[in-house]
Formats: sequence, C-alpha cells, structure tokens
Amino acid sequence: MIKETARGMAVHMLTRVEVEGAYANLLLQRNIQRLTDSRDRQFVTLLVNGTLKHRLTLDYALRKYLSKPMSSLPHEVRAILRIGAFQVLYVDKVPPAVAVNESVELAKDFPKFTGLVNVVLRKVMAKGWDISWPDLKRESIRYLSVRYSHPEWLIQRWLKRWGFEETEALCRANNEPAHTWIRTNILKISREDLRERLLNEGITVELGTRVPESMIIKDFGSLEKLESFQEGLFTVQDESSQLVAHVVDPKPGQSVLDACSAPGGKSTHLAQMMQNEGEILAFDVHAHKLELIDQLTKRLGITIIQPQLGDARDLPGIRLGSQDRVLVDAPCSGLGVLRRRADLRWQREEQDLREFPKLQLDILERASSCVKDGGYLIYSTCTTEADENFELVKRFRSAHPEFEPVDLVDALPFALVEKRDIQQARKGMLQLLPHRHNMDGFFLAKFRCNSQK
Repeated sequence: MIKETARGMAVHMLTRVEVEGAYANLLLQRNIQRLTDSRDRQFVTLLVNGTLKHRLTLDYALRKYLSKPMSSLPHEVRAILRIGAFQVLYVDKVPPAVAVNESVELAKDFPKFTGLVNVVLRKVMAKGWDISWPDLKRESIRYLSVRYSHPEWLIQRWLKRWGFEETEALCRANNEPAHTWIRTNILKISREDLRERLLNEGITVELGTRVPESMIIKDFGSLEKLESFQEGLFTVQDESSQLVAHVVDPKPGQSVLDACSAPGGKSTHLAQMMQNEGEILAFDVHAHKLELIDQLTKRLGITIIQPQLGDARDLPGIRLGSQDRVLVDAPCSGLGVLRRRADLRWQREEQDLREFPKLQLDILERASSCVKDGGYLIYSTCTTEADENFELVKRFRSAHPEFEPVDLVDALPFALVEKRDIQQARKGMLQLLPHRHNMDGFFLAKFRCNSQK
C-alpha cells in the first residue's frame, strides 16, 4: 500500500482519474485536507494538475526509455513514472535526483517494477529536454500534440482556424498555471478594505485591472478557514466569469432570470450589482447543485436569489415576457478553461462539439421567450469553439430578428485594445482567448428584445 505522503496521495488520485474517470478537482477538494501542512497540499495539487496537463508529453518522453508499452504497466506504476518525469522536467524547486529517489521509494510497493522506475527516470534526468520531437513541418499536428500535450483532434481544429503560430501560442497558454481569482462581496466590504484584511491574514494579493471587484490571491492554505471567507467578504470566481454580470448590467429592483445558475457565482454577482434589491430566479436541473447556491447566498448575505429546480429548456413556471434580464450561461465543452481543468482535455471528444450546440440553442429558444420587450438576453460560454459561440448566435438571430445585438464596447468594465476585438464587440459578441487576453477562454453576447420589429 503506497504511503499517504504528498507524492503517494498524488499517485492514488492520478490512478483514480485514469481507471475510474474521476474528476481531479473533486478528488483534490475531498482528499488534500487530510494533509496538515499547507505546503504538502500545494505540492499534491501541483503534481496532480501538472501531471494530468502534461500527460501526453510525459508519456512521449518516458516511452523513449521503456522496452514495453505504458499500457502494459500497472496504473499505479504509470502514475509513479509520470509524476517522477513531471518533477524532473517541469518543477525547478525539486532537485531531479530527489524526484527520482522518491519515485523509486513509491515503486517499492511494486517490487517487480522498482528497477524499471529507477532506470527509466534516471535516463529522463540525464537527457532532460533533449527530446527528439516529431518533425514540425511534416507532422505539425503531432508535433504540437506531443510537445504541448493536447489531443490531436483539437490541434487540427485550431490549426484550421488560426494557423500554426496562434495555435502554438494557445497551447502554451493552456499549459500555464492558473491564478486563483476572487470577487469582492461589495455588499459587505470594498475591494481596498478586503485587500487589507487578506494581507493581515497573511495572503499575497494582486488587484485585478479589468474587473473592479477582482483580485488574485497567492500563498494561502485552506480558504474555508480564513475569517474573511467565513464572513462572506469574497468568493472564488475566475476573472473572465466576473465579466458576465457587468455585461448583464442589472439594476436594483429588476426581475432577473439565470437559466443555468449553479453553483451560483454569476447569480450572486448579479445580486451584488442589484444591491440585493429585486428578484433573481436561479435555475438548475440538479437539486444537489441548488444546495450549493443556497450555501453561497447565505455566506454572502444575499436574500434576493430564489433557487429553482428545472431544466433550462423548459424553465417551468416562468411567464412569457416577464424578465428584465435573462442570462444563459450555457453548458458547453469548457475548452476555454483547459489551464484550469487539467483533466478536461482528455475527457472531451470531438463528438461533444456536435452535441452541445443543440442543447445550447434549445435553452436560448426557451430563455429568450422570457425576456420583456426592451429587456436584455445575454449568452455566455467558457469555450473557444465557434460552433458553440459565433455560429450558434448566428443561428439564433436568424430565427429571432427581434433580438438586436448590443454594442459591448461600453458594456465591458475595461477597454478593448485590439481592432478585431472592438469590431466583434460592436456587433454584440466577444471571444476572449487565453493567449490573446491572458484570461480564460470565454464568449459573451448581448441582445435587446424589440418585439415590435
């Protein structure tokens, strides 16, 4: 039985991800609290996310020194080899010899493979990044795939749309560590005062420049144990996701519908902007996810959100033309958050991109019927793919000319710089990309209902 050290815990979790298809982020949430040292918790998170993110590259490097296929090895041994190679190739703070020795210790629970782990990882250590990659020109898809650890089908799509340089830049961005962004609960505290509270709690803070409530936090242990968290002074929410409420731009006293609301980040942000006055109907199809919304609203001190159980394609009980604002933050492939969801690139398949648009359009159809004349419909996703974004919006608008695009240039809380972004935003749509905007891949569109048209 592998000991429950930081590295041993990482092996267990990586094995469950591979064997059971478990979600790495959920495994980390449930298990790392058993480690008492915050540095160990951070190290496990680094090992699990880093090894998953770079798995294809690691396997490519390891196979050079294996006399048998990776698939013939026990799952735990594969995980040991991968975390060992990850430390050697990607983690500067761990001496390579230590990474190899610790991996050999883990492999002692599999005596038949201890020697193999030792020999292979020592060769990885000796060669380092002196790796013979596929030919860049003749095998550009395979080169980008193994060099940056992305599935070939996704590389092929991006090459066709953006070309080599931009695809490579996107792959690089997806492999960067993801910051932890938080959103100030302005119902209780200003951002400057929250910054001071967090600094006093020993947290490193960097104020966001694009969203007025946002900041990056570093050097923290368990957020749940912070007094500022328990008092509901902030919540964790990615920077790109925080843009949505500003684009929705709800006013105090209005009726707002969030059609796909769990776990409640955007709903609670909308409530903050409404000064906790009015009504927000927050739908989700899963009852257990509505509990997450309820927990969040109580912690943040928000009272105007009413969690509603129901499919967003039906929105039971919502009258036609009854809402001032309707937000559809649609279920999507999530391909804009690959740097944040380390295992997602291996869970998605190209077939998914043919299935999501139908669901998204069905939700938009029903949600749009709830918008008042003169009200606004906002559509958002956390994906990079045009099938779920630009193309889907075009299909919706061709069937609903009464929904007119709203210029996003002034709706955003920051100024756009690139000409192509400004041109998009003038037409009511904006695609944010990690390599261009240094934030998660995200899509936003806004329409005004003019039923007289």
